[in-house]
Amino acid sequence: MPDNLTRGNLTPGSLTPIHSAEQLIDSQRYPLGTLDSAEGQRFLAACQADLAEDGALVMPAFLRPEAVDAILAEADDLAPQSYFCSQSHNPYLAEPLADLPADHPRNALQKSDLGCVADDLIPADSPLRRLYGWQPLRDFLARLLGYPALHPIADPLGSLNINYAHAGQELGWHFDNADFATTLLLRPAEDGGVFEFAANIRGQSTHGCDSDAGYAAVGRALAGNHGRIRRLDMPAGTFVLFKGRNSLHRVTPVVGRQARIIAILSYAAEPGVQLTEFNRRLFYGRVA
Repeated sequence: MPDNLTRGNLTPGSLTPIHSAEQLIDSQRYPLGTLDSAEGQRFLAACQADLAEDGALVMPAFLRPEAVDAILAEADDLAPQSYFCSQSHNPYLAEPLADLPADHPRNALQKSDLGCVADDLIPADSPLRRLYGWQPLRDFLARLLGYPALHPIADPLGSLNINYAHAGQELGWHFDNADFATTLLLRPAEDGGVFEFAANIRGQSTHGCDSDAGYAAVGRALAGNHGRIRRLDMPAGTFVLFKGRNSLHRVTPVVGRQARIIAILSYAAEPGVQLTEFNRRLFYGRVA
């Protein structure tokens, strides 16, 4: 157990040692390990309904308070090693279209800047890593999303990350290239740093193409007058599964001295998935 688990909000002897992933989550509220029971089937059906309606599943208090403290203490210890990058992009994370004006929703530049700790910096015995590799979590996500199985991303930098957003930093409006993302909120900002999204405003079959690209809806969201924008004010310990390929989303600028900290748990439907060297250099400042 790393020594830094007794720092931050903790005092020596205040933390029950965490020996397994089951100890990290509120298993009574979220019965991931017993999905084939009657209770587990009801839970899974409710999660599937939420995901189908909103494109997002939000599970507050997924982590036990002591688990939040343990993972957050480790995240604070790793923070000095984070790589910060700032980039401009359009909502489609694609090359601009020269035949459209710069202020068109397809080309409108957004700003994203945050810090990231890569997978290879997170200790092998980290409680966060125990949760990431926990088979019942992967089985739950696979059943929820309709995949035969899910696998940890095989990338040495990109499989498990911790992201930090300080005052003034944000994640601009965009659609994801991946089908889904899973995150754990470890510490909210004092103010700002709110996750906002407009569900399913791009066609379900686009996969990055411009047919049924939802330009009008995206334009309304960028102008701040889209009636379908939802805000998720989440406490520490919240787990979120989000299908962002067709749902526009962002994180508003952080306000105050407290950084917003989240963990990113990346899975894929196929084994062996890795990032390109371009993306490794972009997000981590290195390729290995």
